Amino acid sequence: MLVIKPFHTLLLPLALLLATGCSQQEPTQTDATGSAQDSAKIAELRTQLATLQTEAQRVKDAQAIKRLQRSFGYYMEEALWDDVASLFAENATLEFGRDGVYQGRERIREYLYAMGKGKQGLSEGQLNEYLQLMPVITLADDGMSAKARWRAIMLLGTMGGDGLWGEGPYENEYVKENGVWKFSKLQWFQTILVAYKGAWGHNEDYNKGIWVSDTLPPDAPPTHAYGTWPTTSLPPFSFPNPVGRYLPEAQEPPVSSDAAVGAQQ
Repeated sequence: MLVIKPFHTLLLPLALLLATGCSQQEPTQTDATGSAQDSAKIAELRTQLATLQTEAQRVKDAQAIKRLQRSFGYYMEEALWDDVASLFAENATLEFGRDGVYQGRERIREYLYAMGKGKQGLSEGQLNEYLQLMPVITLADDGMSAKARWRAIMLLGTMGGDGLWGEGPYENEYVKENGVWKFSKLQWFQTILVAYKGAWGHNEDYNKGIWVSDTLPPDAPPTHAYGTWPTTSLPPFSFPNPVGRYLPEAQEPPVSSDAAVGAQQ
């Protein structure tokens, strides 16, 4: 867990380090012990400073990933497919609902344009809201990649046509290229997409998680087999429970290979 300390507490170790360094003089035989203690203190403060710099960088990285994901939501809302595609690394993958895997930025762009029926931008009277919520970000130790679980809330439809509610979790991966965070993998699990009228109490899933793969075949099949509403499913988590879970040893369930991969980090 990242803990952001008050700004003045971050400066204190540095101030002490500078003050100690400026006042240090050449040691004599009589103050050798004191000089050794000062050197040890300086080394300790330098270690603390390096730790604070690392923590600060990880906070910045987490904020940059949140900005990236939220930008994705805003560009999706306006059907700005070129802007959405530019958020992905060259060899990134996209897996939306149950359409399968689309590999590479240009294939992702092709997929997005297929969602927009070949054009960019919203039609008159079209609603295309993609809210990005509930982030749980896990940074790699080297700070060059990350995973995150989010949740999408969707309000879709056209004036005089269908109105739809949708939601589901993301399990995404990110990579830092030349100091810039990009998607290396975006996967959205479609929990539900139903007509506004009658909502989920009276409707099954609108498209069963199939958006464009019936006309634009994917590069690879879906990585997880799951059903959509009223079927329920639980995608593996990319983060461990932060406070742990108690399960009696005799009742501990076996961990599938997918779940084990999802729990790593």
